Amino acid sequence: MVNPATHFQQIRQHIRDELAAVIDFDAVCITTIDPATLLSTGSYTDEPIEEIHDQLFQNEFLKRDVHQHEILAKGPNHAASLIQSGAYLNSERYQHILLPNGWSDELRAALVIQGECWGIASLYRQKGKEPFQKRDIQAVIDLTPALAAKLRDELFKKRDTEDDDAAEQQGFLILSTHYKLLYGNETGLHWLRTFQAFEQIHDKAVMPRPFRALGAKLLYGGTDQTTASITRMPTGVFLSLQAFRLAQADRQEEAVMIHVKRAQTNDILPYAAKTYRLTEREMNVLDCLLKGQSTKDIASTLYISPHTVHDHVKAMLQKTNLSSRRMLVYFFSNI
Repeated sequence: MVNPATHFQQIRQHIRDELAAVIDFDAVCITTIDPATLLSTGSYTDEPIEEIHDQLFQNEFLKRDVHQHEILAKGPNHAASLIQSGAYLNSERYQHILLPNGWSDELRAALVIQGECWGIASLYRQKGKEPFQKRDIQAVIDLTPALAAKLRDELFKKRDTEDDDAAEQQGFLILSTHYKLLYGNETGLHWLRTFQAFEQIHDKAVMPRPFRALGAKLLYGGTDQTTASITRMPTGVFLSLQAFRLAQADRQEEAVMIHVKRAQTNDILPYAAKTYRLTEREMNVLDCLLKGQSTKDIASTLYISPHTVHDHVKAMLQKTNLSSRRMLVYFFSNI
């Protein structure tokens, strides 16, 4: 049986290889994205960029800079290079992080398919090499829908979920504004160690990217008191991660609490809908099916004909490659 962490590294390597087949670069960072919140759910990074990854991370969330993930994800242009766009002249990321560390250009691409972003690919060239050209950017743009589909489909690929007693418990972690662990209950510490293992983080003081992304969004993204995301562990378990801003007490710095728990079916369904391209009406029918309603009941609830209900069910069966209504209900009740 393939180690789950190794499996995800292989996926990252495969995406890297596909990019390398159409464009020359010296290092790459593949960041998986929660399409609902556009927050990082993990990052797979070549070693040279890993050395400056924390600086890049802080630039992404704590600064306003060019070609940031959310801007590229929402388009209309899903890919851009610092040199070609001329943005390097006004980019703190370029002037203070990339250039001093020997990188001459960065090409970022949002991995978008059907309007949903599932990842960000960041490609780098070293000093002394030609910056990325328009043909390079176009080559990446042509490839990104297939890469986005790969990440999307991998998220919901049917896997035998490994038993994990911690998945049935509530995990809590309290972090400082510098992402230092202040407190964690047993389950929270279990998930911290698990995320670190899957991201191959060897320094136990370093927080996994999903935790840092939630904390940064909460502390520096505005006035929100909570923020959340859904992530799937390589073992197959879907987790709900929620961050809460903790009030500042006398002579105590502000802190963030991360709540980790197993995601419920209702939490996961919106992501499944994006993966299988279900329409809003098909999702309405599916919701009724999961509640045990008959065709007649669904027609009455949604003010449509029984024939239309059958059409929607047939469409969902085709999209999910399932053969019966019973299998459809079972599948979406057990993702």
